Amino acid sequence: MSSDRLMKLGAWERPAEMPDSLAAEVAGWPVIVRGPGGGGFYSQPGQPWLAPEEGCLRAADRWNLEAAPGDGEGGGLRFATDRPLPARAGWALARREGGVWVLLSADAVEPREVREHHKERAERLVASRRWTRSDLEVIQALLGTDATPRAALLAADPAGRERSLRSLLALRLALEVPAGEAANPELPDAVRSLLRGGAEAVVWLDEDGRAVASDVLAWHARRHARVEARNDRRAEERGRGDDLKQSIATAVRNVFPAMPAEVAASAAARLAPSVAKLGRRPGTQNIVDAVVEIRLERWRQAIASEPEVEERLLAMQARGANGRVRKRFRDQRAAERVEQEIRDWRGDLEPVSSHRLG
Repeated sequence: MSSDRLMKLGAWERPAEMPDSLAAEVAGWPVIVRGPGGGGFYSQPGQPWLAPEEGCLRAADRWNLEAAPGDGEGGGLRFATDRPLPARAGWALARREGGVWVLLSADAVEPREVREHHKERAERLVASRRWTRSDLEVIQALLGTDATPRAALLAADPAGRERSLRSLLALRLALEVPAGEAANPELPDAVRSLLRGGAEAVVWLDEDGRAVASDVLAWHARRHARVEARNDRRAEERGRGDDLKQSIATAVRNVFPAMPAEVAASAAARLAPSVAKLGRRPGTQNIVDAVVEIRLERWRQAIASEPEVEERLLAMQARGANGRVRKRFRDQRAAERVEQEIRDWRGDLEPVSSHRLG
């Protein structure tokens, strides 16, 4: 669809099935009036759908409709034309002359262009505002019927649906008429029937509104499906991570049978990232033992694992650096305590690794 295509006619959305030539004609009128329930466009102010003046122009897609008692134009046909519309004609332009509408032009739009128009309008709507659950519920309710009384529509959630309905009416996605418009010949038959049945106001979606509302619902359904799929993937990843940690904790307990469960869980949490990268869940016992040996060896090398270190400690003490010496000996005693604790955790089991790791 061309980006410069007319999207508005006065204050109203340009109907998707209106041809471009007719839309350009209507856009050039000094006065553009549309009925309170949608329908045709008129070049006359006031209520031309009830009493059109001579020379009034009307652009619409509804002509030669069956009239009912009380219709504005009297008996016979509503919006009767001087001749039948051409076959497959959609929208037509006519002038009021001598009590009938004289056809000036008629044309139709390719279905592809109509779909593109609906898609473009739906994309503008979903991108320009945040749609609440109440908005979608109101749309779903309106799509399920030709027309519904306003009171019945708002009954489920008066406060929330009232706000949503006001928003949909402002967007001209939904249409509403009060009881006083029962004689409006532009209204759909289902709306007129409800108004004559005593409804204070009736809400409905026209053809364009239905198509756009369906696209909005479909967009949110796809978005919800994407969120659910993403949550499922995250839950699956969390589940795999939990399984991996449990597997590592089991391996830790196999290597160190007497290790407390909370210590094994802490070790599993620290080992899980490296195990996941290696992809070696069956070899976790070897990995656990290797990590323990490496950590202890590095700690011993850092403090006093060699005879030369002991000599340096004595030399430092002789020079009066007692604080550093005490810290070194304290770290040495801590390493010895950890080694003894690991031996206690391991019990009678030998290390899994076949050689000392340095």
